[in-house]
Amino acid sequence: MKKSFTLLELIFVIVVIGILAGVALPRLFTGISDATLSKAKTQIATIRAGISSAYSKNIMSGDSDKCPELEGSDNTKLFENVLVTPIIPNQSDINWTLESNNTTETKYKLRINNEQTTFTYEKNASKNCPFTCNSSDDLCKKLSR
Repeated sequence: MKKSFTLLELIFVIVVIGILAGVALPRLFTGISDATLSKAKTQIATIRAGISSAYSKNIMSGDSDKCPELEGSDNTKLFENVLVTPIIPNQSDINWTLESNNTTETKYKLRINNEQTTFTYEKNASKNCPFTCNSSDDLCKKLSR
C-alpha cells in the first residue's frame, strides 16, 4: 500500500494556506506601520520632554523669558541641545529635516513613508515653548491620537 496524498488533499492544503496568507499579510503590514507611528510618537514625546526640561533649567537659572535653542553647532544632528541622543536626519523610516531656524521659531519636516507634516517650535516663553504640528495634516492627526 502506497502512502501518499491525493490531489484533492493537496488542493485543500493549498487553499487553506492561501486563505491564511490573505488574512495574515495585511495584518503584518499594518503592524509595521503602527510600530513606525508609535516610534514617531515616542520621539515627539521625548523632544517635548527635552524642551520642557531645558526650559525649566532656564527658569531655575533666572532666565525665565527664554526658550531653549534646540540646535547646536553640529549640522549632522537634530535636537542636540535637548536630547541625550540627537536624531540623525534621513537615517531611518522616520525622517526629520530642519526646514528653517530663526529667532522666533524653528520648523522641522517629519516624513514617514509617503506622508509628511511640519512641526513648529515657537520660541515664546509666554506659551511655554510649544512644539506642535500642523493639525490639518493627516500625519499630524495620526500622531496626535
